[in-house]
Amino acid sequence: MAGASPVRHAWGRERGILAGVTATLHYTHGPAFAAVEITALAFIEDVEPVLRDIAERTREYGDRRILININDVVGTFTAEEHQIIGALTYRYLAHMEKVATLAPPEKITGVSAGVARAKGLELRAFPALGDAVGWLVS
Repeated sequence: MAGASPVRHAWGRERGILAGVTATLHYTHGPAFAAVEITALAFIEDVEPVLRDIAERTREYGDRRILININDVVGTFTAEEHQIIGALTYRYLAHMEKVATLAPPEKITGVSAGVARAKGLELRAFPALGDAVGWLVS
């Protein structure tokens, strides 16, 4: 189903994380690729439920290419967390032909994409929407 939906799950108070942290996803199915916009705080505990939701929607619609806009993810991840994100992205989106992420240039480290690509997922991060779309449709 297209549209916005909260991804809710309960976590303990470890590392200062409050129970019931929510990430909001807005998924749009398009003719050439799907697009998802994520609004959330940068907590590693939120990554897996978000990727699981994206995987379910891509399978539901038969999407093979996706643009994941993470410009509205507030905060940063550590280098170790970027490695985890790359592995989780491969786990949940390995069925995709191409995955483009859109992020502010200062947040693009190449670590997550490098881990996912090493496992076989065609994933690239872009700071500009036009470049990401151009790559997805090529």
